[in-house]
Amino acid sequence: MKIALISESPSVATGFGIHARHLTRMLADMGHETVVFGVCADGQPFDPTRYPCRIVPMPRDQKEALPLLPDFLTAEQPELIFIHYDLGAVARFAAAIRSAGWTGPMICHFVIDTIPFDRDLMQVLRDFRAAMTPTYVAANYCASLGIPNVIAAPHPVDAGLFRPLPYRDALRRAAGLDGRFVIGVFGRNTERKQQPRVMMALQQLRARGQADDIIAYFHCQPTNEDPWLSSWNLLHVADHLGVADLVLFPQSDFRQLAGIPYDANTPPTDGPPPGRPAIPPGCTYVERLNLCDLVVNVPHSGAFELAPLEAALCGVPAAVTNDRSAMAEVVGDGAYLLEPIDSAIHSSGGWQHFVGACTIAEAILEIKENAALRAELIRRGRANALRYTEEPLRRGLQQALELACG
Repeated sequence: MKIALISESPSVATGFGIHARHLTRMLADMGHETVVFGVCADGQPFDPTRYPCRIVPMPRDQKEALPLLPDFLTAEQPELIFIHYDLGAVARFAAAIRSAGWTGPMICHFVIDTIPFDRDLMQVLRDFRAAMTPTYVAANYCASLGIPNVIAAPHPVDAGLFRPLPYRDALRRAAGLDGRFVIGVFGRNTERKQQPRVMMALQQLRARGQADDIIAYFHCQPTNEDPWLSSWNLLHVADHLGVADLVLFPQSDFRQLAGIPYDANTPPTDGPPPGRPAIPPGCTYVERLNLCDLVVNVPHSGAFELAPLEAALCGVPAAVTNDRSAMAEVVGDGAYLLEPIDSAIHSSGGWQHFVGACTIAEAILEIKENAALRAELIRRGRANALRYTEEPLRRGLQQALELACG
């Protein structure tokens, strides 16, 4: 069967891009032909031979990509349309597809970052033969609204790729991080991820004289050159808070959409950099996780946060927003849950949960100073992350295809 996948391209380093790689590989394994309407791929060079599908590059701005969809469908003539996006984008693409005259079957894989959610928008799911979502709490919420055929299919995390590296000490020496407690903050520079709250925690620790051996690595573009993401200029934020010397960013040519290689590399041979610490540009994503002693993940909302699970498989404990919903479900008892100090309601109708800088600061200190707690978080985190194999997603995808073609 020929399937048109509407998604951020498998060639880009976004959460949707990473998950699209899993989906296209599984579809190929099942014998299907997949062509991807590759949002974000335009202007991002990639090697097409690396993917088990054909990618048609599209702009990153959905307003620019949407008008191109009818011509794509006319040219490709798929037998099934598969939309893979957040629910708002699913609704926009579904409307454009129907306006283009499509009457064939559609399935989707959607995420909602908050629960509850706008009930009118949720009704778009009734237009699909089947829908998948990565958390059970979201699938159960759909069931409570009487929406049928919503399948919980969690994202997989590769325990062969994400693992503790035997040369971690050499990595730290090469980065000039010997003797430092390294906090990793992994996520795109976007308002939802709340990176400045971690910087505010560093400011509090410095004011108390407890930050001398702490440094934080923010794995993102630090400037607000990308208004599409509602980004901060994190360089200015760090300077304003007086913690610029306590934070590190990737090399200057790092771009969030392109990302960096994931595969583990080889032990570094260079000594520490002159002056202040710096992550060597050649460090892979797995190596950067291995540099950390703790990963802090404090978005105000989230559907399926990958970084805490990836860190757990690398032997790094995580502290995560306790939203009592999707984020808490994903980490289970395998992370230090950070209690929000305030909540708000997003325009989507869902809850946002804001973790205070004081809460983050106290968690950093407790995990840093309590070796037994660290060891327990590492043990529980790995056990939890190992649950996220490919099999649940493969089963969910097969079930959705059967419902679509039945």
